[in-house]
Amino acid sequence: MKNNLLLLSCFLLLSSCGCSNQNQAVLPPAHFLRYADAVPVRSEILGQEHSMAVLLPESYVSEPGKRYPVVYCLHGLGDEPTSWNDQWLAIESTVKGLEANGLEEMIYIFPQGFRTYYVNRYDGKYPYMDYFVKELVPYVDKTYRTIADRNHRAITGYSMGGFGAWILAAKHPELFGASAPLSISMRTDQQYMTEGPQSGWDYQWGRIFGASGLSGAARLTDYYKENCPFYQFTPENKAQLSRVRWFFTCGDNEPQLLIGSDSLHVIMRDAGYDHEYRVTDGGHDGTFWRSALREVLPFFSSCFAGQTAWNMTFQTPSVPEITLEADGAFASKAFKEGKDGASAIWLCHNGLPASRVKEIISILQRGRDQRSFVILPCDLSVKPLGEWKWSYEAPKQVAIAIGDAGKAVMEASSRFDRLLFEDAALPEQYTVRGDAFYYIGLTDTGVHYREMGDLYKACKRADVPFEYRVRNAVLDEGTSLLTGFEYLRQFIF
Repeated sequence: MKNNLLLLSCFLLLSSCGCSNQNQAVLPPAHFLRYADAVPVRSEILGQEHSMAVLLPESYVSEPGKRYPVVYCLHGLGDEPTSWNDQWLAIESTVKGLEANGLEEMIYIFPQGFRTYYVNRYDGKYPYMDYFVKELVPYVDKTYRTIADRNHRAITGYSMGGFGAWILAAKHPELFGASAPLSISMRTDQQYMTEGPQSGWDYQWGRIFGASGLSGAARLTDYYKENCPFYQFTPENKAQLSRVRWFFTCGDNEPQLLIGSDSLHVIMRDAGYDHEYRVTDGGHDGTFWRSALREVLPFFSSCFAGQTAWNMTFQTPSVPEITLEADGAFASKAFKEGKDGASAIWLCHNGLPASRVKEIISILQRGRDQRSFVILPCDLSVKPLGEWKWSYEAPKQVAIAIGDAGKAVMEASSRFDRLLFEDAALPEQYTVRGDAFYYIGLTDTGVHYREMGDLYKACKRADVPFEYRVRNAVLDEGTSLLTGFEYLRQFIF
């Protein structure tokens, strides 16, 4: 195995050095390499020896008196500790790239999680969480120069590892100050009760949480509920669980896991739990997780520094100056020249200031003068959508709805080919159309989080084309809104 001949002697020395409680680790040899993929670990609780992978800071040798925060990285079902550094996740290169842009150095630990979901089995036969908490964390703190307190210890993981990142922090907030699950492998009650085939469910869930061979409500055992996120973010648990800084994310192309993440977001919002939540483009794969880490690891660094707010964003508004038509619309050069295939973009809002509407139009049109389109701003606080009359003709009709204007746009959805919603209110009853496209966007502190999540689920059930984005709420409310249109603009045409 790569690096092992050079590294095994180093880490065997570390693991057998008889380290004191003062965390005085023996330095690696001069041929130090940052990444080791087979560090041996002995567990008396589990009665076995296995291995973990470790990624140490570049300065670990050159600064022997320095201590570092530590991040535990948990792998998914069927994977290994080394999966974090394969061609799909490439954690070593991801970390190096972030460090080149200012990320502080940290120690990264990649434990062997087997197929445990990182919990103790319901029957007590394989107490994995006990091993993790009572043996692994103390071993790491004695062996490496960590800053051995909860404020400098974080945990992340993908899929099954996402569940582990959640459950370990939730059950042991005295150990972890921050948790960032990626694509959490969890199910809503309805999904959990009906998932099949039975043999697959038994192997993945039943043998760990109980109820093997059963279906329906019988699967919702007390032990499962004790370890399920949906049952934990309650008012009674708020003091304990709010000790942890929470960040979780999922891709909008996930076959089923986004339903669980979005449902958890609603539960946490309803119960008043502070957290960061993201939905971006992506599926259940290393490309998505690697992209997510580019925000997660700086988030951890922010937590380690004691910062209480997180305002990182990957897109910020660029608002060039524009000139509107006499009636307040904006027509592109190609539209004025009469090019075919024009789009009429109905920008529907409810009382936004004229200056803010102009800024939004400026963002939407930027760099698109070769396209044939006209943007029609419609203030529905002045008159209803059906009473807005324009002299512009266009074969394609697009609606953008902001806030309360979403109800009117959804009720008139048959008029439009594409419907784009930015933190919008919706009618109590509606039907999504199979021949339309939907964009659903908002911040993780957005007002209409329930309605936007329900629209995503409706599109998912009906197999209707959609894109769903939940982004960070950044800076002031106006900048946050304009940032949303940087995301939305790519889906207009």
